[in-house]
Amino acid sequence: MSVRERTLPRGWYPADRKTCEREIQSFLAGWSPPSMASGAGCGGIVPHAGWFFSGKLAAKVFHTLASAKKADIVVLYGGHLGPNDAPKIVLEDRCETPLGEVEMDRDFAEKLMKRVDGRKEPPASGDNTIEVQLAMIKYFFPETKVVAVRSPLSLTAVGLGKEVAQLAREEGKSILAVGSTDLTHYGPNYGFAPKGFGAASVEWVKKENDKRFIGEALRMNAEGLLRHAVENNSACSPGAVASAVTTCNVLGAEQGVLVDYCTSYDILPDSSFVGYAGIVY
Repeated sequence: MSVRERTLPRGWYPADRKTCEREIQSFLAGWSPPSMASGAGCGGIVPHAGWFFSGKLAAKVFHTLASAKKADIVVLYGGHLGPNDAPKIVLEDRCETPLGEVEMDRDFAEKLMKRVDGRKEPPASGDNTIEVQLAMIKYFFPETKVVAVRSPLSLTAVGLGKEVAQLAREEGKSILAVGSTDLTHYGPNYGFAPKGFGAASVEWVKKENDKRFIGEALRMNAEGLLRHAVENNSACSPGAVASAVTTCNVLGAEQGVLVDYCTSYDILPDSSFVGYAGIVY
């Protein structure tokens, strides 16, 4: 049985069970999820920075989904791929987390790979878009299997989302589709500062650039959000969002709900900062 080992250092998320559980519980302290009809959840969008910056938003989304629906599979769409890449699919049987191993639905993953002409995700790719979510998924969905696939920055992501939904129907599987992305990467660390620096730049990211991408995501406009990200640098992994939006739309979702939004500037002010959004469908 193959096990995908942890590759990210402990600065991304804790290395032991007790600290993981304590941090997740602290993220949710005093917070209640938005009201949703029982069984209404189809999926969502989560950020993928280290837990210090974006763990609270991710925990809120996963908690909301876990409260709304029990699923056979959590389909996790990661990103950080280019427009010419094929989808990359995790094919290990299990993934290591501080909370215990996550069981992967390898049969579903292998069938999906054939349908989308995918590639195997390298065992030590070091990509955070998937790994940083796995302990969260283990906490909120301890018995649920996972399918993890990285979506490219192209319309291939839309086709991928459709194939996942169709395969789930054919297999009689209930799924939740979750896309993993951070939003605008602003400042000298990222070579992107069209509005200069200071309060005005933070306001522009929050009120314009991130807001417009979030609007496309809430409207479930997969092509629109891809286009906005390419033209405005408003998301680092928009393919993951396009795939999740498409899967959720095929499954019957009509719009998203913004659970919360923040930037790393709100947590640790700096000339370079990143936006984060949590959305449920």
